[in-house]
Amino acid sequence: MTVEKSRSTFSSSWGTVLSTAGVAIGLGNIWRFPYMMGEYGGAVFLIVYLGIVIAFALPALMVEWSLGRHTRRGTWGAFQRAGLPGGRWFSYLLLITVTMAASYYGVVLAWVLYFTVAFASAPLTTRLAPDFGLLHANVGAQAVCVAVTVTLGCGALFFGVKRGIERISKLALPVFFLLFAILIVRSLTLDGAMAGLREFLVPRWGDFTGTTALAALGQAFFSLALGGTFMVIYGSYMRSEENIPRTAVLTAAADVGAALMAGLIVVPAALALGVSLRTGIPLLFEVMPEVFGKMPAGPLWGALFFGSIFLVAMLSLIAAYEVIAAAFIDGLGWSRGCVLGGVLVIELLLAVPALTIDRYIEFSDLIWGSTMQPVGAVLAVVAMTWSVNRTTVLKELRANSTMPVPDWLFYWTRYVVPLAIIVMLVYGWVDALG
Repeated sequence: MTVEKSRSTFSSSWGTVLSTAGVAIGLGNIWRFPYMMGEYGGAVFLIVYLGIVIAFALPALMVEWSLGRHTRRGTWGAFQRAGLPGGRWFSYLLLITVTMAASYYGVVLAWVLYFTVAFASAPLTTRLAPDFGLLHANVGAQAVCVAVTVTLGCGALFFGVKRGIERISKLALPVFFLLFAILIVRSLTLDGAMAGLREFLVPRWGDFTGTTALAALGQAFFSLALGGTFMVIYGSYMRSEENIPRTAVLTAAADVGAALMAGLIVVPAALALGVSLRTGIPLLFEVMPEVFGKMPAGPLWGALFFGSIFLVAMLSLIAAYEVIAAAFIDGLGWSRGCVLGGVLVIELLLAVPALTIDRYIEFSDLIWGSTMQPVGAVLAVVAMTWSVNRTTVLKELRANSTMPVPDWLFYWTRYVVPLAIIVMLVYGWVDALG
């Protein structure tokens, strides 16, 4: 299938890598990874997570991009064009998934914005830090931050692929990695950090449960933005000459690297300060303000830390909105401005439960993040490897590739990847409900 002349594409391989890495990194690594690691077995969770990324998530990533580039469509249209039976209905299901996931993701990102502003507006010499408990009780402040966050996300998409997504990605990622490298040094030099980290990184296999596997599966697919949505639409914007295997390896490496960097900042700091790693969702917002409260010029570092997170995590929110917007633009021919206005209103309304109901985000994350994103990835893999012939799939994967793409990878992706995902989902849910 040839590239449609009317469809925008990324301008270069470097722009593609930064854009896909930007959507993959997001809050899935910075906010979600440290608290998931603390909740579900520490080093055991880390080992299972890395194994799932290599064996299952990386092949699924390449297939999702291939599906998007082959069909030149996002979630709406890709499954139908690939020939998947019931493709239209699966598209509806996945669009609901990304819409719901974006609604609570936007709330967490609004918390990041609040902390960025709070640190930036504090006197440089103060040792006081913003209090997450006070923020959580202040629905009005959260609502204002949510409104700003959603508006910025929709506004960036008015500029399209090259001037919006790609340009912001090129700015955000280098700044993010530089600041995080500096903050790792600071976190590891806190009193007691290294001893606690060494103890934490010793695997205790008795801590492994079905819930650990489910959580690690969800984290791998959530952090790489898999699920038949984000990466399918980004694949539709890839140039025909793009080297998919190389881009996939670089994206996964950046994604895992960002997760490990976040863990090396948050985990040692939490252990040094005596904060439980089982704090859950608020972990990032309870640990790091205390760290900056103990540092000279803490407000400056706090503003840079949360500001860099906000900038790079916004790339994932932008991608979610692009999935939704592209469905109406491609499927119904609506104008981008009209669609983005609708997305803005819908996401603001859907954020209300996350602001007002206790544990709503945690429950929603289990459903839409840990469960439905892997389900969406299975659908994407099935659509590409069962509905499209093997020769076409391998041709997409091998196009301009400098890395070997063996024939067995097709069969691994066709049979083993979806089966393994389904088994882990069932095992995890049985364990969680039992």
